[in-house]
Amino acid sequence: MSSHSEVQTASNQRMQQMVRRSLLWIFVAVVALVITLILAFDFVSGPRVSVTLGEPAPEDVVAPQSITYVSDVLTGREIQQAAAAVSDQYTSLDLNIARDQKNSVRAVFGFIDTVRADKIADQETELGYLQAIDGLEIDDQVAQDLLSLSPSEYTIARDNILQIVEDTMRQGVVETQLSEARRKAALEAAFDLTPAQERVVTSLAPQFVVPNIFFDPEKTAELRTEAIASVEPITQIVTEDQRILRVGDVVDEVDLEMLQQLGLLQQQLDWKRAFSALITALLAITTITLYWSLYFGNRKDTARSLTILGVLLSLFLLSAKLLLSSQTIYSYLYPAAALSIIVAVIFEVRLSILVTIVQAILVGYIAQESLEMVVYASAGGILAVLTLRDAQRINALFRAGLVAALGNVAVILIFNLPKDVAPTELLTIIIFGIVSGAVLSAGLGLAGVFIIGGVFRIVTPLQLQELSRLDHPLLQELLRRAPGTYHHSIMVANLAEQAAEKVKANSSLVRVGSFYHDVGKMNRPPFFTENQNGGNPHDNLDPYSSARIIISHVTDGLELARRYRLPTKIRDFIAEHHGDRVLKAFYCKAVERAGSEDEVDITRFKYKGPRPRSRETAIVQLADTVEATSSALRPNTEGDIEKLVKSIIDDHLKEGQLDNSDLTLGDIKTIRESFIETLQGRFHVRVKYPGNEELISEPPAGDGNSGFALELIAPEPVEGSRPRQEEYDEPVPR
Repeated sequence: MSSHSEVQTASNQRMQQMVRRSLLWIFVAVVALVITLILAFDFVSGPRVSVTLGEPAPEDVVAPQSITYVSDVLTGREIQQAAAAVSDQYTSLDLNIARDQKNSVRAVFGFIDTVRADKIADQETELGYLQAIDGLEIDDQVAQDLLSLSPSEYTIARDNILQIVEDTMRQGVVETQLSEARRKAALEAAFDLTPAQERVVTSLAPQFVVPNIFFDPEKTAELRTEAIASVEPITQIVTEDQRILRVGDVVDEVDLEMLQQLGLLQQQLDWKRAFSALITALLAITTITLYWSLYFGNRKDTARSLTILGVLLSLFLLSAKLLLSSQTIYSYLYPAAALSIIVAVIFEVRLSILVTIVQAILVGYIAQESLEMVVYASAGGILAVLTLRDAQRINALFRAGLVAALGNVAVILIFNLPKDVAPTELLTIIIFGIVSGAVLSAGLGLAGVFIIGGVFRIVTPLQLQELSRLDHPLLQELLRRAPGTYHHSIMVANLAEQAAEKVKANSSLVRVGSFYHDVGKMNRPPFFTENQNGGNPHDNLDPYSSARIIISHVTDGLELARRYRLPTKIRDFIAEHHGDRVLKAFYCKAVERAGSEDEVDITRFKYKGPRPRSRETAIVQLADTVEATSSALRPNTEGDIEKLVKSIIDDHLKEGQLDNSDLTLGDIKTIRESFIETLQGRFHVRVKYPGNEELISEPPAGDGNSGFALELIAPEPVEGSRPRQEEYDEPVPR
């Protein structure tokens, strides 16, 4: 039976993991699609015009508002002109190449001298030798001239070629002007040459001319880069009601850009931009999803949490689209830090920083790839979150907003001081930055926390702070009606909170949940051990009635929680702190009376559950039992305490009470050690001397934790919750 249960549990866990993984990717797809639509399409309202580059304008167009923007078109033109003004750069004259070419002339003519001096080879062979010289093109006529020139004519021709090559190369030959240099070299032949000498000189001299000045791409690029860097961005100022186009004006790129900046262009589907937006959205959302999967993958509220993140991010990006598309000074009113504050309060600081960075990148994309807006949207938010940390007071949110405002102002100064912005405009922008952080971000952050907490029933740190106040009406009622239970709840809170901190659970939630987990006992205080001062009313009741009264403190507690509007997360502690455990004392008493287990319906002695479904409620369940049992038995040696805590936790494990809690074996070990450490400090552990009695292993009966002695004075139940007489008089079944 146990083996089958373990298999079923493992199967359920695998199914839950598959569901959570599927939810993650559904989240990626849906939110990426929504963000893509926000990034790729323009939602700015107002009249639009339809114009085409190079075509006449179909209507007059005037500016609906005043704007100032940097013109990419005009700045680009200026950059092109500056780059074009820089001529190609070349290396200096290389005289080594000129010397090499003179040597080449001497070497070639040395070979020709050898051919001319050959008395054995016939003329055809000699011509072949000359025409085979590497790097020279010698036609038949020139070859014959070289062989037929007299020694003096030959020497004059050779020296003339040497002089032409030397003079031309020393003047410098640019590689891009080689043809022109060779043409000029052919014209330098001496005027007193014979026709044969002239043919030799004009044919061979240009072939020895080669470039010795070369294009320098690195120097050229460097100078052009300097020229481009010297270009100042060209700012366009458009005033309200300024005429942009008249009917019939040919639309150029400057006009289109101005209409785009004013948000007047009729929206057209740009598939390239849509695809770019999709990639950007996928990268952003996948980053958040992978982080969630890594650190929160096992949370049972994954679907709800991701829905909140997706809705928040989409709403803020939509507002960014409306504020930033026209790139006016109103862009600085965008309350980026509000999203950071909300995520930090609802979830945690690290996730908030990641979401802040993702939001900043997407905002920069919306603001036409503006680096300033990326830094503006991230700096204030990150500073606010790092200041906020664990926000449990409203003023902490406004303090975070003030820090965000300071971050906004710093970014504004960094990016606008170098632009020589007019002092009045700079002052206005600074005021907008302060309003964005200190007013809008703080206010929207506070409103968002309360709205999301109410709509999605999330317990925020602010709510926990309020609920943890011991002057809360329900806790005061508990103190008045059931002081023993009140004290027990405080002790459970101390025990559970320290354990929760050590396993990285939500310790604030655990503490508050502990305060309220037993409020249902105030309806019938004397039936619970911690409130008894004398006899035990259960001695006069049958075990069925006693069990029903004890079990009813859970349903009574849930009713009180509903009446006092406690959040669902706190109600879970009331419903789950006993799970579906059996009231063993009354069950055994019923079995004893009936004479056989077969005659007793065990379900009438079981709490209705459910078993703990979170780490926090599981910790409180364990702490509740440990505190009640230790208060009854008061162990005073280290061994007794360890035995008591181990026995209680082992019982819960065997019963499967912790199966749905997501507590790991390592967590349970840490919790056990924390309980032992806390109890040792509470009971002042001392050495156990011979003769001490052994620790009683079974706790007294009652509510499953703390016995069932009776206070003789009847309690005053909360209105509407007084037990009916028949609840006490049900006969024992036979």
